[in-house]
Amino acid sequence: MFKNGFFYISIILFISGIMIIISANLFIVPSYAIDNDLVLEDKKESQDENLLDPDNASKKVNIKLSFIGDSLIGSFKGEKYDMNFQDLLEKHDYSYPYRFVKDIFMEDDFTIANGENVFTDRSLSPAFKDYSPAYWYYTNSKYANIYKESSIEVVSVMNNHTYDYGNEGYLDTIDALKNASVTYGGEEPVILEKEGIKIGILCINLFHNFQAQNAIKDIKELQSKVNYIVVYFHGGKEYLFEPTEEIINYCHSFIDAGASLVVGCHPHVLEPIETYKDKKIVYSLGSFLFGGSSNFLNRTAIYQMNLEFDLETKKFLEKDEVIPCYLYSGTSGYDKWLPGVITNEDEKQKVLDFMNWLRDTPN
Repeated sequence: MFKNGFFYISIILFISGIMIIISANLFIVPSYAIDNDLVLEDKKESQDENLLDPDNASKKVNIKLSFIGDSLIGSFKGEKYDMNFQDLLEKHDYSYPYRFVKDIFMEDDFTIANGENVFTDRSLSPAFKDYSPAYWYYTNSKYANIYKESSIEVVSVMNNHTYDYGNEGYLDTIDALKNASVTYGGEEPVILEKEGIKIGILCINLFHNFQAQNAIKDIKELQSKVNYIVVYFHGGKEYLFEPTEEIINYCHSFIDAGASLVVGCHPHVLEPIETYKDKKIVYSLGSFLFGGSSNFLNRTAIYQMNLEFDLETKKFLEKDEVIPCYLYSGTSGYDKWLPGVITNEDEKQKVLDFMNWLRDTPN
């Protein structure tokens, strides 16, 4: 009797042990499966967070760029005499020359100008020029601080006057801009950045075909590095109110190569804006602040490009604006070089109509 009971108990214990082992194996999951499940879950949660977070889903970055034309801070061969521009510089602080437009530059993200003079503290000899009339312009290095104090962040040195005093004068100019914490646009592209969006500014001289071909090459190289490419050129024919056929062809080729915007200066007068393949070409912003002369046509402009980048679609919207200005808006002969915004509605409209090819001149 006891033996039979012991036999049955043994069978029951044996069967129970087997069931325990089987149950345990049912709940064992290989370690690699556990790791993969955790990673997939983390990814799913991360994806859900991106979809639910409006900042991640459709964040936009707004960038405002302002462009002005030739800015010449100085005088012919650095001369100073009563009531000339050099005299004005020495009697005022650094914020004085751009004081009527400084608020506009402070409100944007980046202001770009063409710096058409040498900054140096040395007595350098003027470079030889094989044409007449010829001009050489310079001022002291400290006046590069005018750009900084006026919220002008980028100054191109790619023009026909920054070598007025040879390579030494050119290098002094770059040093002066650096010391003033102003970015210079030279042989290498300038890359501006805001919230991860990169703007490439290619500053070039544009007087010969080889310069255009080099620019096309640079544009193609920049495409993989930035989100938006601007070609800021110095070229064209002086005192013409419309671009030459050569300049038009060059600018079209820049857009064809991948440039997003083309802006020019050098003719000392405004030239109209063209829309080519949905991209803007500003053929000339003329002179903006030009201490070397007081005889240019008294019309200029600030050109602004407002960009809105959608980080989700990787696309951008563009909206441009022309702000008509006087080249000389000072209240007396002494400070007449100061540029300022045109407030007279009729005169302002003439500039706007001219920039849209509706008038032969802007005045």
